[in-house]
Amino acid sequence: MQPAKALLRLLDRTFITKLLILALLYSLVPLAEIFLLIYLGNLIGYYFTLALAAFAGLVGMLAALKEFRKNLEALREKTRQGMLPTQEFINLTGVLAASILLLTPGFITDGLGFLLFVPAVRNALGRWVLAKTRTDLKELYEYLKLEED
Repeated sequence: MQPAKALLRLLDRTFITKLLILALLYSLVPLAEIFLLIYLGNLIGYYFTLALAAFAGLVGMLAALKEFRKNLEALREKTRQGMLPTQEFINLTGVLAASILLLTPGFITDGLGFLLFVPAVRNALGRWVLAKTRTDLKELYEYLKLEED
C-alpha cells in the first residue's frame, strides 16, 4: 500500500507544480549568470570578469567557513550547557545555504549568498527551511548531547 501512496503523492498537482517551478529556476538561473558574465565581459573585460567572479566566490567561502565555525562552536556550547540551541540551528541552516550559493559560480548566486550573511535574511531562511522540512530540533539536540558524552 505504501508504494501506491508514494506514487499518488508524485502525481499530486501541487507537487508537479513545485517540481516545474524548480526546474524552471534550475534552467533560468544559469542562463542569467551566463548573460551577466558575457555582459560584464564586454563591459570590463573577460579576464577581469572571471577573476572577479572567482575572487567573490573565494572571499564568500572563507566568510562562510568562518561563520560556520563560529555558529558550530556556539551550538556546542549551548548543548554543553543543556540548552536547546534553536537559534544556532537556524543560523547554521542559513550559513549552509549561503555556502551552497557561494560555491555556485556567478554573480547572481554570489549576491544571494552574501545576502544570507545579513542576520535577518539568514534567520528568515533558516526558519522557513526548518518549517518546510519539519525538522524536530529536540531530537537533533538529544543526538548532539549523546555525541558530547
